Formats: sequence, C-alpha cells, structure tokens
Amino acid sequence: MRGRRPSKGKVLLKQRVRRKRRFRAVTWVAQFISSAFVKLCFVFSLVTLISLLFVYSYHFLLSSPVFGLKRLEITGVDGRGKQRIMKKCELRPGVNILALRLNDMKKKIEKDPWIRSARVERRLPDTIHISVVKEQAWAVVLAERLYYMNQWGEIFKEVEHNDSVDFPVVTGLSEVGSEAGGELKRVARVLYGLKKERGPLNLANLSEVHITDAEHFSLYFRGIPAEVQMGPGGVEIQLAKLHKLVRHLKRSGRLHEARRINLEYAGGAVVSFGKG
Repeated sequence: MRGRRPSKGKVLLKQRVRRKRRFRAVTWVAQFISSAFVKLCFVFSLVTLISLLFVYSYHFLLSSPVFGLKRLEITGVDGRGKQRIMKKCELRPGVNILALRLNDMKKKIEKDPWIRSARVERRLPDTIHISVVKEQAWAVVLAERLYYMNQWGEIFKEVEHNDSVDFPVVTGLSEVGSEAGGELKRVARVLYGLKKERGPLNLANLSEVHITDAEHFSLYFRGIPAEVQMGPGGVEIQLAKLHKLVRHLKRSGRLHEARRINLEYAGGAVVSFGKG
C-alpha cells in the first residue's frame, strides 16, 4: 500500500511555522545586537564624559590661583645660589606649582658642578621646597689640568680662571681617569684624618700631596721642612705615628732639622736629619 500523501493545508501550516521560527530567530538576533550597541554607546559616552571632565578639571587646576607659588624654600645654598636656582628652574611668584615638573627641576639644579644633589618637593597648596647638598673642595688635583676634588676623593669640577686655588695640591697624576680613583680616595682619607688634627699637622697647613704610585705618596706641610712619606699600611695608623713623632721632635727642638720622615715601617718610623 502506498502511504497517504499529506494534505496541502498541512504542508502550508508547516511552512508557516518554519517562517515564524526563522523570524523569531532573526528578531532575537536583531534585538541582541541592538541591545549590545546601545550598551556600547552608553559605555563609550560615559567614558568620553569622564575623560572630558578629567581634562576640564586638570586644566582648571593648572590655571587655578589657589596653587600659585607663594612660598619658595631653598636650603643648603647662599643668596646667590638661590638666585641661580630660581633662574634655572624659571620659578617666579604665581606660577602654578602643579604644572612644574619636579624631576626636570632636579636635573637642572644638579647640572651645576658645585651642587652634589638636590631634592625638590611640592607642598600644597602654594609651596615649593628645594634642599641642596653642595660640593666642597678639599684639594686641587694637578693633572693635565687643574681640578677640584671633594672629601670622597671625587673630581667634580675643572678649576676656572677666577676660581680659588687655596687648597692642598695633589700632584703625581698624569691624567684623571678611573685608574686614579683609588689613589685619590686614599688621599681623601689622609685629608679627613688631618682635618681633625691641630697644630702643624692641621689640614690648613698641608700644602701638597705627591702621589708616587698607587700605595705610596708624600706629604708636605708649611712649617715642617721634612718630606713625610706614607706607604701601603693603614692611613689612620701612620697619621697617629706622625702625630706622636712631630710632637716629640718639637719638644726636643729638632723638628726643623728633619728632612725626611718615613712612616712605612711597622715598628715605628725613620727620620732623616740635615743641617740648617
């Protein structure tokens, strides 16, 4: 037997059902896309609004007189130094302190060879505080040119025409480079030890330090005719021996007869005398 063929009405009904399902699917997809688009537009609008608000607030703060510079505190330098810092950093009353780039200011200040380090702080609402640590010259190093050396044995500036040279002179270096760093640090330890001394061995009476090699150098003092030779031993120990020896020679009246004092010996020192 042949199966009964579906009637025409049933076929049309099934087609209508399929079309309704496809329509519903398309409608759902359209609604979903529309909803997502609306949400995306809302988020984008919200972000744009917040960004515009932030930009407006930022420009308002940068132009607000509330944050205008009223107090400038600079420590560590004298009056001339303060004027140089103000000029370098373009600091003037009323400038908005929020618009200042503190790191750039710090770099500008530290370009001055006489300034070892600087710290710049913004103190709301109207104050900039700058603290400076200055370099101090302890000696003048004579190499291919004249240079200032600080208390750590570091070269920090070339001596210029009008600069003072009333400091002990370090000689014996052909040039200033990385290999001279250890020698100058050792010299700096000597200078630091002499700074605590009084009398003829005071740092103010030291006229020259001559470097023979990495571990040997000689000291020359005003008022003491002897060349003081120091070796690779401890700087503090040798200076202590020198202090006792000079005191003894002074008491015995033979200080001005000494021509050479060698402090390298572990058991003491060797003194060479001459006439006159």
